[in-house]
Amino acid sequence: MYDNTLEVMRDRAGLKGSGVDFLANYTGARCPVCNKRFTDNDDIVVCPICGAPHHRECYNRLGHCVLAELHIDGHTWQPPERGENAQDPDAAVCPACGAKNPATGIFCQKCGAPLSRQPAAGFGGQTPLGAQPPFGRPGGPQANPYTSAFGGLDPAEEIEGVSARDIALYVGENSQYFLPRFKQIAGRSGFTINFSALFFNFFYFFYRKMYGIGAVLLGLLAASQIPTLFVLPETIRFVLSHMEDILNGFNVFNLFVPTEHLWAYSAMYYMRFVLLAVGIVFACFANRLYMRHVLKNVRKIHARYEQSPSGFNDNRYTQALAHYGRTNRVIVIIAAVGCVIAYFGVYMVMMMAMMQ
Repeated sequence: MYDNTLEVMRDRAGLKGSGVDFLANYTGARCPVCNKRFTDNDDIVVCPICGAPHHRECYNRLGHCVLAELHIDGHTWQPPERGENAQDPDAAVCPACGAKNPATGIFCQKCGAPLSRQPAAGFGGQTPLGAQPPFGRPGGPQANPYTSAFGGLDPAEEIEGVSARDIALYVGENSQYFLPRFKQIAGRSGFTINFSALFFNFFYFFYRKMYGIGAVLLGLLAASQIPTLFVLPETIRFVLSHMEDILNGFNVFNLFVPTEHLWAYSAMYYMRFVLLAVGIVFACFANRLYMRHVLKNVRKIHARYEQSPSGFNDNRYTQALAHYGRTNRVIVIIAAVGCVIAYFGVYMVMMMAMMQ
């Protein structure tokens, strides 16, 4: 039971001392898989990420920590308050934060963690396919004890002085993609390209809360439409004069040749290549730019809580990382709707002006 992994976990969780002291932290608490209370005679294994204790048999049957989905949110297991448990022995204690919940509850009212999640047994009561012992098969190759949220990195491993755990908490979605690339960039050992940034351009940077870069790319897109505005009045006149042919299905747009603002008409052709080149350049540097953005903000948030008069509170710190980091879908929707309105609004205004 007290193998190297548990010793490491004991140090990380601050549970230093004798084996009896270590075990005493779990006596009376509940296994998050079977929801049964631990006793002094139970064989207990501890998740190396959040510190949640499990019966070894329960962990083997499940194959991973029951709270794996909450690791990315920075949840760490806390022992329940013994006084509350004594007063209400039937209360459901959250295995993630230790809060007391109604016995009939399914999710924690404080942090949202599942209060009990018993995996369904396979046919004949056998372990579901793919379930593994907590730290690899005995005698076989040892599995990586860290979840995919860290991209194979140790949560305590640092990238330019910031831990992988803090980076993952700030990044949120796809942290398993960014962490190895951040490590690669920090080690100056390769080149990365972000295809999402290439295809979605400024929308992607807004999504990742890099509003300054997103605004620059959006402004560049708007500037690239200036030549179109010079050619647009003549284009509208051409469309109105050939409306009958267009309604009859004839393709008359190939016949359009402007007689005014020829420079703008030529610039329209080259602008698409300029935008493509800029998009490729930003896609090549997107991961590097995002790494700088993440590290800068994580350090800023950490310094704020480190200088707090009440002392450093890791729980509030991890909540702040998730709040100020992650992604912003709302700004993407607003930007998309705004672009559509602006595009058709300009055309409608100019068409109405031409028809007067």
